[in-house]
Amino acid sequence: MQFSARLFQLICTVLLVALVAGCGSMPKPMRNLGKSDVDFVMDVHAKQLKVQMVELTRKLYVRNPVQLSKNPSATIDSRIEQIFGPEESIALPPLVFDELGGVTGIDAILLSFDESFEGDRVFAATVGLSEMLRRSYNHQQEFFIIDSLDEQSLYNSARNIEIFVWRLYHRKDEYGNPLIYTNATTDTGGDISFDRLFTKMVMIQDMMALIVADKTNRGITKVAHGVAQFVFLPVP
Repeated sequence: MQFSARLFQLICTVLLVALVAGCGSMPKPMRNLGKSDVDFVMDVHAKQLKVQMVELTRKLYVRNPVQLSKNPSATIDSRIEQIFGPEESIALPPLVFDELGGVTGIDAILLSFDESFEGDRVFAATVGLSEMLRRSYNHQQEFFIIDSLDEQSLYNSARNIEIFVWRLYHRKDEYGNPLIYTNATTDTGGDISFDRLFTKMVMIQDMMALIVADKTNRGITKVAHGVAQFVFLPVP
């Protein structure tokens, strides 16, 4: 009886792996058979993060039209398509563009704040931030039972968003103007919608890190340092 139960479990596991391996071409209801409750939660978080990133990209280009004009053939929608690709993709390719000299992830973010960089800073920043976040989700936006995420990478990516925001608000050119414009403030207040977007993104990553840590029963190594010492954390 015990042998039969183990054999049945083995057969189920093999069938499940085969099911998940072919999930990309299957209808969504069938793909859902290969998911646990946590996988559905991962799906929601990954897709919501993409929604926030698309909105951020659009808002940055509206606020920084001079950056978009550096590529005469580009539009906001074409840039979004370049970075985020088809809506229903399960696996997401690494974001590498000749326009940025092949740099991506944190290196592309750093390039966007390099005063000597003459290219599209918004493109460099959003490509870099998007690639860093994709790595925290193993370049996936749909997850199955055999998939796993790293809670430390998720946590580090949340801190990197905060570091990105600090640089975004403080890096200026030789004339004291922001390298990339964000919130428009006036004496009576102003637009703080960028702050709300970044807060949502940090909350998504922190929540996902806690969920994965609970699932794997592993701890998260937290960091504490001053703003002036901010250095981007690794997200392998």
